[in-house]
Amino acid sequence: MSGVRTEAGAGRRLQKERRKMSSRGRQAALVGDLGHLNFARVMAQHPDLYGAFLPFLGKLIPGSDLPPRDREILVIRTLALCEEVYEAHHHVLIADKAGMTTADIDAARTDGPGLTPFGHALARAAEELVRDHRMSDETWAELTRRYSQAQLMEVVFLVGGYALMAMVTNSFGIQVEDDPDTIRRLAELRQYT
Repeated sequence: MSGVRTEAGAGRRLQKERRKMSSRGRQAALVGDLGHLNFARVMAQHPDLYGAFLPFLGKLIPGSDLPPRDREILVIRTLALCEEVYEAHHHVLIADKAGMTTADIDAARTDGPGLTPFGHALARAAEELVRDHRMSDETWAELTRRYSQAQLMEVVFLVGGYALMAMVTNSFGIQVEDDPDTIRRLAELRQYT
């Protein structure tokens, strides 16, 4: 893709839409002030969709029932398979908070050495879901050894949600934030694991 396709919203419009969403109880409490993030500024161009999407995102990461490390293996592998950059950049910070090293993150990205056997099963689940839109019986069975039915469902929604996120950020041309103040605020925002 050649660059930005959907411009970030103006500050006043974003503030107005965020107040409307908040007053309707639609902005997830966990996200805090996202106005400095390019994703939020772009999504504010469609406030109803953004308002519906935030609670889903809130369940997928800070509200997840999956162990943080497992969740990040799934997310990072999914984003790599989808050639997504924006969220991948943000998830390096989240993975770090979940105790993953740079080597762990690289292994998750590529399904490379350094992952445990269960970590490889998670990476395989992401690959199958992205490629085939379903998990194989073998992978499903392997994950059932550790996960509840609800957690297995969450794996599918997590991978699907981040494949959707990749479509959004890649199609809209959302750029990674690069100014020091935003990077600092992003690190503060990503305190959850």
